Amino acid sequence: MFRYLPSMRKLMIFTLSMQQKLIKLDHLVDKARKFSDSSPPQVKSFPWNRAFDNFIQLVLDLVLAVVKYLSVPLLAVSSLSEMSYCAHKRKLFLVPIPLIIGLAVAGYAMNYFAMEGLKMIGPYDEIPKF
Repeated sequence: MFRYLPSMRKLMIFTLSMQQKLIKLDHLVDKARKFSDSSPPQVKSFPWNRAFDNFIQLVLDLVLAVVKYLSVPLLAVSSLSEMSYCAHKRKLFLVPIPLIIGLAVAGYAMNYFAMEGLKMIGPYDEIPKF
């Protein structure tokens, strides 16, 4: 029986800490509810879901632009790496074949995934352009 006392003590400490965290979370929820109840009606009637959707669309557009412009330097570095390896092995005539295949696959994947991402998000004409 005395063997299990340290583990029981750890369990009790863990339970107490979890209860304290739940109390803090309940306090935070109550504060948020009071803040929401005291806000003016214009804030309550604002289309928050549409604003959130527009924000997500803008963030995804930025991510797509960054990925698009970072893929070009990555392609250049990987091509140089492949060319140096082929030159080291004296097989430089093989370089254009994987380069052309890689460009074709990257172009297809970029168009396919960009269109799938736009279909998942929704209509694109509602988003304001800056």
